[in-house]
Amino acid sequence: MQQFQQSGQLQWLEKLIMQCGDDLYHFLLRQADAQLAADICQQCWLKVLENRHSYRSESRFKTWLFTLARNALVDELRKQQRWQFTECKDVEGNTEGLCQAPQCIAEQLARLQQKERLAVALASLPVLQREAILLQLEEFSLDDIAQITRELPETIKSRLRYARERLAQLMGEDNV
Repeated sequence: MQQFQQSGQLQWLEKLIMQCGDDLYHFLLRQADAQLAADICQQCWLKVLENRHSYRSESRFKTWLFTLARNALVDELRKQQRWQFTECKDVEGNTEGLCQAPQCIAEQLARLQQKERLAVALASLPVLQREAILLQLEEFSLDDIAQITRELPETIKSRLRYARERLAQLMGEDNV
């Protein structure tokens, strides 16, 4: 980000998009439909382009980017008066390299069913718990999640604990 911030050259922005674009889109897709997720992604990258000088290196670029995305998503959902996120969907859809042996197919089917159960369980969590869990799945630290959501780390710990407990209930203790 520092190279882009200093030079404004688009090659550095393209590199940032390559590094963080998929993670950003998938984070948004788990909380909104595909069209809204794509729109918010585009808005975020435009904000990065226009506001590159407002980034402060005290936090990681990805944390700043996800903060922009979260705020844009919340604003849009409030505008649409639907502060209830849509159901999570499996976004992979990739069938390359799948094993065709019967035992492999059974294992793949079991994994797919497990993913679908997890998506349904995630979708049933309260919005703020789901948001915390999804950010943790994106490998953000507790402090990063607190910064993105503008909450205290203790609040995030509680949300994560309640989310894990609820997921354990929904999925069965051995599946979480």
